[in-house]
Amino acid sequence: MNNKKTVGFLVSGIMDEFTELLVKGVINEASTDEVNIVVIPVKYIHREVKYESELFDYQFENNVANITSSNLDILIVAADCIGCLTTSEVLNAFMQDLKDKGVPIFLVASQLPGYPGVIFDNRTGIIDGMTYLIKDLGLKKICMIKSQDHYIDIAERYETYLEMMEFYKLEVNPKNVISAPLSPLCRDECAKLLDDNPDVEAIICADDAIAIGLYEEMNERGLIPGKDIKVMGFDNSIKGSMITPSLTTVDANAKKLGARAYNMVKMMMDGWNVSTATIPTNFIIRDSFGSFLDTENNNENILDKANIDEYFHRVFYKYDNISGVDGIETLIMFKTLMNIIIDYVEDEQYIPERVTFLSTKLDEFFKTGALQYTDVSVLVSYADRVKTAVMNRFDSYERKVHAYETYSYIMEKLVLTLRSNVNEYKVLLTETSNTLKNLVSDTLNFTTGNDKSYANIMYNLINFGIVNAYLYLYEEPITHYSGEKFVSPDYVLIKAAMTNRQIVIVPPELQKISIDKLYNNRFVTDNKYNMVLMPLFFHEKVYGTILYDLTDVTFRNGEFLANQYATVIKVIDIMKK
Repeated sequence: MNNKKTVGFLVSGIMDEFTELLVKGVINEASTDEVNIVVIPVKYIHREVKYESELFDYQFENNVANITSSNLDILIVAADCIGCLTTSEVLNAFMQDLKDKGVPIFLVASQLPGYPGVIFDNRTGIIDGMTYLIKDLGLKKICMIKSQDHYIDIAERYETYLEMMEFYKLEVNPKNVISAPLSPLCRDECAKLLDDNPDVEAIICADDAIAIGLYEEMNERGLIPGKDIKVMGFDNSIKGSMITPSLTTVDANAKKLGARAYNMVKMMMDGWNVSTATIPTNFIIRDSFGSFLDTENNNENILDKANIDEYFHRVFYKYDNISGVDGIETLIMFKTLMNIIIDYVEDEQYIPERVTFLSTKLDEFFKTGALQYTDVSVLVSYADRVKTAVMNRFDSYERKVHAYETYSYIMEKLVLTLRSNVNEYKVLLTETSNTLKNLVSDTLNFTTGNDKSYANIMYNLINFGIVNAYLYLYEEPITHYSGEKFVSPDYVLIKAAMTNRQIVIVPPELQKISIDKLYNNRFVTDNKYNMVLMPLFFHEKVYGTILYDLTDVTFRNGEFLANQYATVIKVIDIMKK
């Protein structure tokens, strides 16, 4: 039996970026402790379904029935993520139901009265971003797209927006602010804001997902973020950094938030009283503020040695999120490169040896893994700004030619480095895709409908690097319709177990497992683990759950895997009957 403490983490869906980083922050911080982590996705409670693909997502909420005071020592809840598409009344009722289970609760990225937790500092990043818009760029017509008022994080961002507008004596009227879902599916709201404010100069978005939806609406209208309208998000999501133009945002580091959450949870398990803590955020300026797009910003300061540090942190903004000495080589090499370039410009004579030395240092710079700390579009734009500033320093045609040749060499090196990274990614993507394509055929490769057929699911999970998995089914499938209360039986049947790749078909006399022993019974590994509990359902029929290792593949394809395994179980059930 596994006697370690078990921490549950109630999240929305495991395949969104913010949740993945939150969970990884918890897991990384707990890596040296003898604690098990179980991630329990429940999707978005009581939401209005707009797409057929979402029709049966309500079944994820059944996962709550698998939480008891006997199988979890404490429960971390990402409440605002889970309730982001519902009302405050529904979310509070959901939290009360959880509280009634008797499991201590800790909130992350959420703040509700009566619960300890950890949240982002929502004010600093917004203040810095709006100060830049108003003081540095001289903008006056600034609008905001927020979300439902019951999210304290969003409310703080909105209040900060209002305070900044009041501080600078700028007008705000009702049509300048609109509420939208925390999702790219906010085109209608974005369209209304643009229609009502044709003279808008900048838009503050409550998070990056809304900003992505705004980008789509602006693109439809032929508007360019950063040029026609400045756009700012919040969260510093990977998607936000990859869109074009790259999105100015507030870096709210989800990994750090998860790590802090676990540290506070650990204190709670040790008997300490904790309240609500806040972690800092940082304003990150990118192309959606015109930072590297506007030709007017091509100034001489970029060739000032006193500004090298400032530009490093603006270009390689991800460097600020790392700890210790990791990445210090990148910073040193960047400073070396810029010093070489500035000396090259300030020297009255063209010296080929200095260009050769630059070439050597450029190779060393890319070998440090510099690209992991920036976005490609930002780095290319920065290089282009340096080129323009260098060319403006030279009067002679000969020196301009030399400078252009040097710049072309730098860009060639960058392209080759990017091509190498893309090829590696494509190989990995192809391998994963082929494995997924074979998923259904592999798991359906059985001829009789009996308990032995469940072994195919375990064998298939091995293909995804999963070494521990436990299949729990109800005695009979439960029919559950949307809007009904799901009532789980007190026990389940463990049909198949895999521990360290060793697969066991559990004999009938040993299958009955109490819900209280879901994460800790004779079949579950004695080793420390990090797992996810996925519901198994096919439309209205709920068959049970599957508990398996939480890996990078799980984060990318976890819901797809569970859906396919549910299909397999449905087929086995039909064949049995």
